[in-house]
Amino acid sequence: MSSYPKDIGNSIDFRRPFTWQRTVWHITFWGLLFWLTLTQFKRAFADKPNDQLLYVVNTHHFLTTIVSFLLIGYVAIPATMYKPRTVWNRALLIAGAIGLYYGVLCVNTYALLVYLHDWYVPLPNYLGRRVSLFLDARWYDYLINPSILFFIFGQFASYLLTPLLIKAVRDSYARNQAQLASEKERQRLEVSNIVLEKENATKDLQFLRQQINPHFLLNAFNNIYTLIHRKDNRAADTLANLSTLMRYTLYRTSQEFVPLYDELQFLTGYMDMERIRHRQPDAIDCTIPELTEEFKDWLVPPLLLVTFVENAFKHGLNAVYEGGWVYIKLTTNLTETDRLIFTVANNQAEAIAYTKEEGGIGLANVKRRLALLYPEQEYELTISDQPDRYNVRLTIPLCKKGATIQIHEYSDTLSTD
Repeated sequence: MSSYPKDIGNSIDFRRPFTWQRTVWHITFWGLLFWLTLTQFKRAFADKPNDQLLYVVNTHHFLTTIVSFLLIGYVAIPATMYKPRTVWNRALLIAGAIGLYYGVLCVNTYALLVYLHDWYVPLPNYLGRRVSLFLDARWYDYLINPSILFFIFGQFASYLLTPLLIKAVRDSYARNQAQLASEKERQRLEVSNIVLEKENATKDLQFLRQQINPHFLLNAFNNIYTLIHRKDNRAADTLANLSTLMRYTLYRTSQEFVPLYDELQFLTGYMDMERIRHRQPDAIDCTIPELTEEFKDWLVPPLLLVTFVENAFKHGLNAVYEGGWVYIKLTTNLTETDRLIFTVANNQAEAIAYTKEEGGIGLANVKRRLALLYPEQEYELTISDQPDRYNVRLTIPLCKKGATIQIHEYSDTLSTD
């Protein structure tokens, strides 16, 4: 079921079913109306009784009332009141409908009175007065004569107003029910969409973390392979360090956020592996704050920062025989801004595009994770791609341990206890 804007609630498309109860009520109501008008006309024709004339007039009146009710109740009112229209458009339609109704009723009444005057003479005084009123009137009298206006619209007020009011009440109730059902369905679909989006976001984050781990493993084993190939005694230390790092990736990164202390400890271990591999200590400039207990109270997404470091080594220092360099700096002020600023820069080897093939996978994952975890205005990722230098600057908010974290664009929250 489709939803509808609040400002056009009257335009909800609804259909009341024709049930047997509804049919019985209609037959009962119109049967009583036929009997009521028959008794009224019988009293009105008492001065010159004529059963045939009585039934002709009453049947004409009854059919005119039913047709008028159907046209007004099921065509005119829904077209003017139940559809979204401007005030002027609705006012013009109502005025046109009233004018058309009045014109048709005048013609209908005139035709009946001419027929009665030709075939049923003498007429009862009740009809004789109407025959003189209508047949002797000039054309403009139908517009200004109060007696004609009162007779036509008096019939409307006497016989049509009651069934139209009953129908209006029933239609209003049916529209309200349809609107409530539509609103409930819209809310149900919104809740379903939110749940589905939350599930998709969770699956996306899990997939991205699982994709990061093999990527990191591949680079780490390449480092160890290089040391073993060189018969470097530091291969054993690197392997032990890798074991520590893998324990972190296997057992600590299953959550959306981990303590900043653990993440920086992992990053330091990774940098130690790179320093063991490279024989140029001056080529690696890394500034990371000294780890303190305070860092355990703040949370960051796991394996987020190391992606930039991996790519910096892969496309910078590891891509050239000499002259390569990597610059890493992490700053944060936990007492004032509660934000982390991470800067990574590296040289660019000639004829190597940073974002091609495997190198672009990690960066694409980082962008995707940031978009899932933070509102756009809460983080900043700036990438400067120059011919001889590639620079990345990331600013993200830090989450206090024990606080409730609201995932970007989703109503569900995460507890960081």
